[in-house]
Amino acid sequence: MPPEDGELIQRIVHNDLNAFDELFKKYQNSVYRFACYLTQSRIEADDLFQETWLRAVKYLPTSATIRDFKAWILTIVANRHKDELRKKKFRRLFLIHRSEEPASNDNLLPWLDYESQRNSMDESHRVDFRLALNKAIANLPIKQRRVFVLKEIEGLKHSEISDILNVPIGTIKSLFHRAIKKLQTELAEFKTD
Repeated sequence: MPPEDGELIQRIVHNDLNAFDELFKKYQNSVYRFACYLTQSRIEADDLFQETWLRAVKYLPTSATIRDFKAWILTIVANRHKDELRKKKFRRLFLIHRSEEPASNDNLLPWLDYESQRNSMDESHRVDFRLALNKAIANLPIKQRRVFVLKEIEGLKHSEISDILNVPIGTIKSLFHRAIKKLQTELAEFKTD
């Protein structure tokens, strides 16, 4: 954890609200981006984002032993998302008709800046690639999507992802490998020599 995060957490434990604001500003984009990738819906991502930070406000003052704030906050996002999926699954068991249509996921995900793709494509091909990439990520099974986003988008190590998702590191590596293979297949038409 960056040393300044540890200092901010200690200040929060001592009721310094400005310290929480600093952590929020530092990590809000990562939390929201991860929520968007998981939910594939801006509305659900907004809810997940808010619930995550509310939970952080509640538990952070009593959590002075946090080793890595980014991993801790992304763990909350992942766990809240799992809880919501369980609730939805439970509700569907008792409802004959679904009360909501699946959200359109066109253009929901932020642009992934793969330099080699950017340099080798004109603007229209970049837009096509972005849409295809977003769709391919959205179509990954949820476990693979979580691992892929945490590794490639958030830049976390396999061990950190293992801690966040509470899954053995071997499983994390396997899920990541399968996600990459699936994305390579889905995006084969964009491969450059």
